[in-house]
Amino acid sequence: MSDVFISKYRLVQDAKPHYVYTVEVLGNSVHQIVEKRYSAFHALHRELRKHFTTPAFPPKRVRCSQPKVLEQRRQGLEHYLQTMMKFGPSRAKIMNFLGVPDDGNRSEAANTVSHRPVFRVYLNSCLHPSHNKLPDIITEGVLSALYTH
Repeated sequence: MSDVFISKYRLVQDAKPHYVYTVEVLGNSVHQIVEKRYSAFHALHRELRKHFTTPAFPPKRVRCSQPKVLEQRRQGLEHYLQTMMKFGPSRAKIMNFLGVPDDGNRSEAANTVSHRPVFRVYLNSCLHPSHNKLPDIITEGVLSALYTH
């Protein structure tokens, strides 16, 4: 499962200056950063609302580049993406929009580890001290760190 965040925005000084929003996708096997313009998000919204019920989309404010307005728009876009990511069919469209493979649709076989585990935790190791593979000093240190002030 991937999480999507819009971490920041920045001004791009082209022939026609505009802002881009930095989208970070964090998942099991991916950490990707993508920059998109508001107009790209708006085009995605128009496409999604043809097929799905969508949350409110942040409005476009013409010629308003105040930091407060840009931050509100960033938060609104982030909320929009996170809400739509919770719904499977729209999730795939968003991941495609961002150019990221969708880990949420992978089969269980694809999620299995192909190598031997480096460290294995036995659930009953506290109940059966003779099966505990860790030296007592490590166990005491961890317990001390967890339960003492």
